Amino acid sequence: MSPCIKTTNVFEEAINHSRWKDNMKSVVKTINLKSYKNKTFNEIYSSVYNNIINIKGIGMLAVYDIVSGICSYYNINIDKVFIVGKGPKRAIKLLNIETKNYTINDKINLKYVEISDVINAFRSKNINMDEKLINTSDGDMVESYICNWQKEQK
Repeated sequence: MSPCIKTTNVFEEAINHSRWKDNMKSVVKTINLKSYKNKTFNEIYSSVYNNIINIKGIGMLAVYDIVSGICSYYNINIDKVFIVGKGPKRAIKLLNIETKNYTINDKINLKYVEISDVINAFRSKNINMDEKLINTSDGDMVESYICNWQKEQK
């Protein structure tokens, strides 16, 4: 498989979420995946943020989607449910979960909840939850789940 095809797949969610698809496609073409090998989530987030946050059409959701793609590519577990974008924000509001603050390099502030917070909220409201999420340590998977779940709520 060529590097371009692999890169496109890694950043598919970032491209799909973007309103500025041409800008996003240009941005992801510049990302050298090899430069993130053996890096931590914080190191990846900081680097991606610093390199692309000032590009037109790129915001915190785009940064998060790119970082989660890189982390997935390198099997780096994201153990928190980061609340970036309208979907997850609405979901935690519906679930009455209070966010916590996560800071990277004293510069980047992210809101998050613990996976257990989401599971407990679903249980306390007697809402069925996909069984594979009950025992997961993958916060990004839970983030995607609650984002999709909230779309079904009135």
